[in-house]
Amino acid sequence: STGSSGINAEYGKDMFEVRELDGGPTRDRVTEDMDSAMVKIEQIRQEELESYTNFVMGLINQSGQITVERVHKLLSMLIDDSVAGLLTEDEVKAFLDKKVKQKLLCYSSGVYKKNKT
Repeated sequence: STGSSGINAEYGKDMFEVRELDGGPTRDRVTEDMDSAMVKIEQIRQEELESYTNFVMGLINQSGQITVERVHKLLSMLIDDSVAGLLTEDEVKAFLDKKVKQKLLCYSSGVYKKNKT
């Protein structure tokens, strides 16, 4: 069906093709919805990473120190990609940096260590 909604064709149950020629309010709403969904996905990913805090702290306790790359590699093997999507090193770094701000870890010369205070 064609109309002001911008929907041109239904491909199956609840599947539509959206075509916009004027870039009007529907496009803005779709963009806002996509931005909102991306923020929600990022929140879910960060919450999932938080659940691995004890694991990461255990790694650091065993080895004394750890790099972002090593944490990323180990977490990527553990985290279910269907839930979190592909985990990036930037996300792991943000997670570890948050632990530094929480004074659980300290960072120096490219490695994270347990904060001794």
